Amino acid sequence: MRLLGVTLAALALSGCAGWGFDSNVSPTGIKEYYKGDAVRLYSKAELEGVNYVTLGSVEGEACQIEANEAPPKEADARAQLRRRAADMGANGVVLDSCIRFNDMPGCLEQVLCSGQAVVVAD
Repeated sequence: MRLLGVTLAALALSGCAGWGFDSNVSPTGIKEYYKGDAVRLYSKAELEGVNYVTLGSVEGEACQIEANEAPPKEADARAQLRRRAADMGANGVVLDSCIRFNDMPGCLEQVLCSGQAVVVAD
């Protein structure tokens, strides 16, 4: 009886071995999404007395296009801000502000974050 149970379990588990799944997530997409992780958010006070170079202004946004979508999150706008700073070669961002807007063209609600992309010396 025990042998029959082990055999059935082995057959059941091996039956799934050939299955796969398709995903819309590509290695490039994953790399793009996480590239902002190396960019740190700084306050102006944290950079006092630290050597850094400002590369320029940078913005990030999150947008709710349809009424049945979730409201935009400030964290998503900051993440896009960090990805755009990474594109400029920055390792940090001095966050100026994040503002929420209603009824913008193309968005029912929008969060817009702005800051300065910086390279902070190690």
